[in-house]
Amino acid sequence: MRAEEMTFLALMRDFSGGGEAELPDGLDWEALYEIAKGQSLIGLCYVVLRDRGASSETLERFHPGFYSEVYHAANRAACMVAFAEKAAEQGIALLPFKGWAVKDCWPVPALRTMGDLDVLIHTEDREGTDAIMKALGYARFIDNHAVWTYTERDVMFELHDHMFYEYLANDFDYRGYFDHAWERGREPGFQLCFLLTHMAKHITNSGLGFRFFLDLVFFCRAHDTLDWEGVKAELEALRLRGFAASCFALCRAWFGYESPLAERQLDPAFEAFVTEKMFRDGVFGLKNKQNAAAHTAKEVKRAKGPYWLTALDLTRKKLFPPYEDMQLIPWYAFVDGRPWLLPAAWVYRWGYCLAHKRKHGTALLAEPFTKRETVERRERLIRDWGL
Repeated sequence: MRAEEMTFLALMRDFSGGGEAELPDGLDWEALYEIAKGQSLIGLCYVVLRDRGASSETLERFHPGFYSEVYHAANRAACMVAFAEKAAEQGIALLPFKGWAVKDCWPVPALRTMGDLDVLIHTEDREGTDAIMKALGYARFIDNHAVWTYTERDVMFELHDHMFYEYLANDFDYRGYFDHAWERGREPGFQLCFLLTHMAKHITNSGLGFRFFLDLVFFCRAHDTLDWEGVKAELEALRLRGFAASCFALCRAWFGYESPLAERQLDPAFEAFVTEKMFRDGVFGLKNKQNAAAHTAKEVKRAKGPYWLTALDLTRKKLFPPYEDMQLIPWYAFVDGRPWLLPAAWVYRWGYCLAHKRKHGTALLAEPFTKRETVERRERLIRDWGL
């Protein structure tokens, strides 16, 4: 691990109360800045560097990012208040979640960065909230069955009518489980289970960064009366207890945070690999080529039969995606509520791919066969996490 990466871990540990960070001589401060930028934690680093006596030149490099985060936090808060007030006038219930729900657990809430504001609504309020967002000046640029997204300058809202709508590397119905959000969404135990399930989704689909783990630490500290035995039972039902143990073992290693859920000792090789991968993943793992074949690996993990049968079935599903998948894709939205139009969507998809994405489409179809080693390595990683 590079000195800049070790220092970044020390800064996070310091901010989370695990001990004062030392600033070694000879650091490449620009490299440290790029790490912080990739993890969306520039403001956190600035605050700790300021408190630990970093040079004025270093603080000048980090300060604009800190200022930007504080400004955007205030702007997001004003936008959320405006939306909530309009929704209340219309008698529409809202349940903000993800980053908005956890930010107040942070020592400095403004430093919990967010790319968007996630809000749960009732399905029957979809048209009403759409009218409110348009009246507030937001443009809707994604319209599909699962999430409607709205932007206005540098603020983005995602309005969900289901708290969780994907699947993980098993056959558990997470969507159905978290559809109880309206009854249980403000229970700390339910919220913690959602945070962990959301992390599992990112690890299965692409990757994630350190900010998610800081969320766990700060959330648990803010809810120190959690019914841990109840949480363990709930995670067992969700098939995520082993995964939770991995996550909290990493929180112990990185931040010195002890949790009743840190029930396993990490394999040193796994800990080192995951730590290094976090740096390359950034916040969501979108630029890390090591996350290639993630979808195929997830399907292989979920399958019961031999690899070659699973590979053939995956190829069939790529040629003929099921209605449940197609209705979630914006450019096939015409099938939503009209499953009889699925064959037309397939033909449209084939024509578009042949005309515009022939090479990429062929590579995806062949992926289970041409990248078997990559797929199996990715599947082993999912298992190592406890998923």
